[in-house]
Amino acid sequence: MPTVIKPKRSETTNSVPAANSLEVGEIAMNVTDGKFFTKKSDNSVVEVGGAGAATLQDITSGSKNITTNNIVLNGSQLVFEGNLENAYETFFTAVEPTSDNTISLPNQSGVLATEGDNLAFSIVFGG
Repeated sequence: MPTVIKPKRSETTNSVPAANSLEVGEIAMNVTDGKFFTKKSDNSVVEVGGAGAATLQDITSGSKNITTNNIVLNGSQLVFEGNLENAYETFFTAVEPTSDNTISLPNQSGVLATEGDNLAFSIVFGG
């Protein structure tokens, strides 16, 4: 009869094993999320394998912060939280386009200012 191997596991969404619950190189699994984890010799627990192992923080830190690829947000928004995590955010979104559009930012610093409910906007530059 075959031997069944069951790694340490959790069925709690977004649960990551604690470092003190694993030996270096031991595998743990989150069954609900479909993710595997292991402990490294520096005592950190990392996700292994799969596309979920890369986070936006990983991609934008160190020498990995440059891409020559387009970033496509299908129906998504850019959300700016500000310095305080609270109930107020700024959302940057686009209406459904009917043709290809390009918005170019000039090569200088300044403030992007809306003009009320009008469709136009202006860029105000300071000295």
